[in-house]
Amino acid sequence: MKNIKIGIIGSGGMARHHADRFSSIATTEVVAIASRNEQTGIQLAAKHATTFISDWKRLVERDDIDGIVICTHNNSHGEIAIAVLQADKHVFVEYPLANDVNEGAETLHLAKTHHRVLRVSHPEVVSNIHAALKQKTGELGELLLTSFVRLTHGRGARPEILFNLSVSGTPAHFFIYHIYPIVDLFGEAKWVEGAACYEGLTESGQYNRFVNSVTVAFKQGGIGQWSWAGGIAINTAEQHARYVLTEGTLSDDGSGWRCSTPNGVTELTIPKTPQPTLQELWLSEIQNATQHAPCLADAEVALSAIRISLASAQAIRENRRIEL
Repeated sequence: MKNIKIGIIGSGGMARHHADRFSSIATTEVVAIASRNEQTGIQLAAKHATTFISDWKRLVERDDIDGIVICTHNNSHGEIAIAVLQADKHVFVEYPLANDVNEGAETLHLAKTHHRVLRVSHPEVVSNIHAALKQKTGELGELLLTSFVRLTHGRGARPEILFNLSVSGTPAHFFIYHIYPIVDLFGEAKWVEGAACYEGLTESGQYNRFVNSVTVAFKQGGIGQWSWAGGIAINTAEQHARYVLTEGTLSDDGSGWRCSTPNGVTELTIPKTPQPTLQELWLSEIQNATQHAPCLADAEVALSAIRISLASAQAIRENRRIEL
């Protein structure tokens, strides 16, 4: 079995994480790293004894690369993924899939027609907790309501990215990893509503504090609600999630998932099935290049998730419900 040769685009925290992970896998070779930040790009390339390229397009054009890992800002994911697939290379892209629904749809179309592996970095596919939730929600009847609330006191390690509409989009889009698992459990939305408040919003799209909410109706029935607030006056972060179904309710207040039914409350049983890392999963999918159905199905969910986040941004701009 020949080594799989990969390139990495980006040199920030996630690029460093992926470079470390892939470099530790014996069947993989990191051939080159591209970054618009030459200082951090050169440092990362030197750490992994590989080549630095300042222009990501030159990396995509190389003939000695099988797949490319995209770790750039949200606003360039779609453009780069499309270019990589057009060059007949496999793609591992950090979420969100794209900042534009058409770009996301084109990415998925190219992966199908070029028979390339498209893996978006949502971890639910290798999560035993998500597998347990998927099984349990299937046992508890029809969805009535799913709700998610995240309250954050600080501004994060890189507020210039999170608190920046031009780079990351609305908080709903930045926090797409909260939307994805619910779409995977309960399917696509038929309409989307959204609301947002930004304190200190500048012409460049940066702000100091935010509240963002999204409401959807699922095609299969039930309502979904997400709320995020950041930079607010709260001592510690809080997060609450609930899935209310006709035969019971699953809830997590930060201490683990519980199932409530008329018979009482029980802890959700989480299997201890060994799971690969996302990096290992992507490499195995490349090695079995004729079996792409799982990754493409996951990419369909990623596309449905950004349809919600981007439609919520449209709903905020136009102050109306968006039908999907």
